[in-house]
Amino acid sequence: MIRKVLQIGRWIVTFVFFPEGYDMNYVLDYLYYLDASDEDLVSAYDKMLAEGPNEGVTFANPEMKEALIVIGPTTSGKQFLNSISHEIDHLSDEIASWYGVKGHREGTSYRTGDTTMALAELICRFGCDHCRE
Repeated sequence: MIRKVLQIGRWIVTFVFFPEGYDMNYVLDYLYYLDASDEDLVSAYDKMLAEGPNEGVTFANPEMKEALIVIGPTTSGKQFLNSISHEIDHLSDEIASWYGVKGHREGTSYRTGDTTMALAELICRFGCDHCRE
């Protein structure tokens, strides 16, 4: 498991990468800490275990201004890039919604870019098939 914590505006976002397999206890404990509903806990559990590789989960608690992004094992560098960009997009939407912004705007795109840059080393490591070996 690889963990990276970022401050994005007023939000604290924890990214968790599982290149080998999930640590379900860590994820479920963190979701519980973020006050996820039982439905959200079951959904995350099912998604990570039942759907196989190339899955991710994003959960945000706007009241706490905290979020968790989980990127599971991926089958290729391209698939990792797909998963991380997909989950960062969800995060950008959550934060924009907290600010009252409807739909994608320029600020959302900047937030996505800033988040991606902050994760550049990990993105390079897992997003390149050569580096993954």
